[in-house]
Amino acid sequence: MKKIAIAFTGTGKYLNFFPRYYETFSEFFAPDCEKHFFVFTDGETDEIPDDITWVQIEENQNITGSDYKDANWHKLMSMTIGGLRRFETLMTIKEQLKDFDWFVFLDGDMYCCDKVVNYEEFFNDEKDFFGVQHPTFSKHWSEDNGRRPFERNKKSLSAVTKQEQLDDIYLQGCVWGGKVPAVFELIEELDARIKTDIENDVMAEAHDESHLNRYRFENEDLFHILSPAFAKPGNYPAEEFDFEAKFIHSPANKKRILEGKA
Repeated sequence: MKKIAIAFTGTGKYLNFFPRYYETFSEFFAPDCEKHFFVFTDGETDEIPDDITWVQIEENQNITGSDYKDANWHKLMSMTIGGLRRFETLMTIKEQLKDFDWFVFLDGDMYCCDKVVNYEEFFNDEKDFFGVQHPTFSKHWSEDNGRRPFERNKKSLSAVTKQEQLDDIYLQGCVWGGKVPAVFELIEELDARIKTDIENDVMAEAHDESHLNRYRFENEDLFHILSPAFAKPGNYPAEEFDFEAKFIHSPANKKRILEGKA
């Protein structure tokens, strides 16, 4: 039986997303496998099931309320675990993951739809890594879906020039991962590149997502590309897409969940 490690990150009110996340991915995602959830949070809980490891973390103490204004978005992304600190945070469980077959990162505000997703629908044993095609930058959105936001600033280590761009696939940073231990190479490399960018006062346009897309172009043959059905945005009408959702990202009632009203 395959062993799958799933990483959830949710500090502050984002921990409110975990109950549905845990319930749905436990029941419907790869039920033929052994799954274990690693929960990175500054929150607390009374009882922790055996299939959950609670990883206590703290956000950067220099973050203040004013950082959440639009003008400070780049600063916020560089300082938070939900932003560019995610890779260094994930590396803290490297030793705990050595006995797993796969590592899966799923954004905290996701859940699995109520239909079973079998192992073969999601994983490709012939590839070391996987990522999901961004739904709103895919052929499923429209024939002319606009500019895919690859990083074009050559000062960033995530930059992809038009000449380097291999195809129109653009990964969304909400679903990614890979085989253990190969996935550690991805995590360590992206963490190093992000820290170099920050030292050079450079911020990629799409943050961690930009770095993931650059890495995929460098390792194209090693990547399995998941359908955008695994990242269908919940805040868009279903009829705007020509596929049936398997995972929902950013549910329509996201604000109510954060407020503890849903």
